[in-house]
Amino acid sequence: MDHPLPFSLDGQDQAFSAHVVTGQAAHAALRALDHVSREVTTGQDMNQKLEPDQALAKVLALQDEWSSSPLRRPPAGVPAQEESWDHKATAVIGRIVTDVQAALGDVSSVFAQPGAVLGADGSLTERMEAFRARVQAKQPVVSVSASGCMRRWLATRDVTATSLSIITYIPEHPLYAAAVTPTTALMSDCSGSWRLTLADGWQAMAGEPLIPDPAPDYVLLPRSLEHLAPRIRRQYKEPLFPYDSSAAIVQAVLSGAVPVGVHFTEHVLDSAILPVAIGHGMIGYFRDSGTLIEKPWDASRYMYNAVQGKITFGEGLVIARDLWAARRITSVLAKETQLHEQTHPLDDPLAAFTLEDDDLFSFHPDAAIDQGDHDD
Repeated sequence: MDHPLPFSLDGQDQAFSAHVVTGQAAHAALRALDHVSREVTTGQDMNQKLEPDQALAKVLALQDEWSSSPLRRPPAGVPAQEESWDHKATAVIGRIVTDVQAALGDVSSVFAQPGAVLGADGSLTERMEAFRARVQAKQPVVSVSASGCMRRWLATRDVTATSLSIITYIPEHPLYAAAVTPTTALMSDCSGSWRLTLADGWQAMAGEPLIPDPAPDYVLLPRSLEHLAPRIRRQYKEPLFPYDSSAAIVQAVLSGAVPVGVHFTEHVLDSAILPVAIGHGMIGYFRDSGTLIEKPWDASRYMYNAVQGKITFGEGLVIARDLWAARRITSVLAKETQLHEQTHPLDDPLAAFTLEDDDLFSFHPDAAIDQGDHDD
């Protein structure tokens, strides 16, 4: 069952605005993920309506796909299975983008000109260049970018394995964003925030964390920091290292009681979680630059400047319920990373000695002092 957006505009008498376009895209993406999940676990949904070309594709898919070319063989052995699963994951992303394009096709009047939906073709860098070119030309564009590992989600149903970042640009409007996980879509703009599940439809949020009392033992960190787990447990008893930090922040921070999460990404098109989280009452803090973002319009402006290339989207984005939680995890990570990277004197016991004259191992005091300084 489809649930309408919580806005009065219908896209016909009065054109959809940018936030409704983003909502349409997020809704289409969530439905596509749900359809894929159902097909993998229970087979094709008989009630699912398909376009004529999609219906034909389903019929053709019943044929032996390996009979068209004598050079192709059914998946057999580990290498072929790897290739098959990679192909499945790539096909899912293409299908999501196609569904978003179809959903926005009926409301193209909002653009006053054809709008582009990026995400199915090209590398992330190429899509960024295309997105930036349309922004600079003041042409509408929607980016659908998948982070994490779609293949992992298909194989394990881990809802923190992958997520979608939807970034919408329409001339004369702020930049809008939505974060879509396999179970939930969240959208925010400068006037409000909304949450979508296929069971309950769109719900307007109050803009404050749903759970006021955080669970202090928990912190959400990228998998790239898992090697620091023993050290971090001295400060946080339950550090979590999900595969996709955006999906996990949606689940554990925005929808749960985890007080803080760190989102490691170098790319703005994969970071819709920033304006979404700010719109849901959190703060954003960049560990590398110390930039603090507290208001939705500041998050939109920051994303817009990054899209245009005026600033570099910072690494180590902290999403937290308050500034104290953000500064605490920033301090802990800085300290524990520094200690982890230091070289202990026992790692190279000969570093403090040097050959001098006829003495085989003459003690060199300067080397010992240098090593000691490095340890401090």
